[in-house]
Amino acid sequence: MSTLVGGLGISHTPSMGVEYDRAEAPGVAGNPAWQAWFDGTRLIRDALASLEADHLVVVYNDHLNYFSLDNLPTLAIGIGDRFAQADEGWGPRPVADLGGDAAWGIHLAEQLVAQGFDPQLCLTLEVDHGIYSWFPYLFDQPWPVPITPIAVNMVCQPVPTSARMVQLGRALRVAIDRYPADARVVVVATGGMSHQISGARFGIANEQLDRTFLDLLPGHFDELAAVPVDELMRFGGTEAAELILWYAMRAALSDDVRVVQAFQTFPAITGCGALVLAEPVAAA
Repeated sequence: MSTLVGGLGISHTPSMGVEYDRAEAPGVAGNPAWQAWFDGTRLIRDALASLEADHLVVVYNDHLNYFSLDNLPTLAIGIGDRFAQADEGWGPRPVADLGGDAAWGIHLAEQLVAQGFDPQLCLTLEVDHGIYSWFPYLFDQPWPVPITPIAVNMVCQPVPTSARMVQLGRALRVAIDRYPADARVVVVATGGMSHQISGARFGIANEQLDRTFLDLLPGHFDELAAVPVDELMRFGGTEAAELILWYAMRAALSDDVRVVQAFQTFPAITGCGALVLAEPVAAA
């Protein structure tokens, strides 16, 4: 039986990948506006490493780079031993494909269906900046831990409800507990934070919302999850709706989790932050 040892919530944005690649390029100075993100993710990286994960289950949203408006499932799961980069229009970044584990994908798909979910099964899933933008900040290449990606529609209404993301998290906990082999598992959720990339309110963000969200998620989850998605969008911009993806991570964990590391910053356009939670078993 595998063991859920903790969770990671982290924002994503294309700019993260751009700034990472720029900082890695020889002779190119980093962007000072992003230094707080680089510094903060070093702490998150160490906190995540302390959980010694053998597998990551990553709940994220695709940005119409693999899926399209003609084929946009509410929930999809990647099944395979690798997940390549999706083409976002400017060529591949200089990073390796993400490693997978088909056995984990099959198991999670079976378990989710058994618990009333109907995920689309993707055997050739390609992943965009929803995962690739932050992954190199937290892991060195070659990537040391495989993932199972679970994509959730956050592009086109109707998006899932907060309650459905809570149900997804609880179903993932059951599925992880039922995996027949020993493995230390971390559930990751990535989305948001506050931002809006279209319409009259383009460019708005709400750092107070981001800070409050990080403060409430560990110990006041029920209160936070009761806030309607429309309210997150009203106060944090339309794409702040992606924050409900973090509920899948938190709902998978017990009430006894402790905060290992958290931080928040706002380099540009999108609120950025991360939170690492550990189960009591993680220390053991």
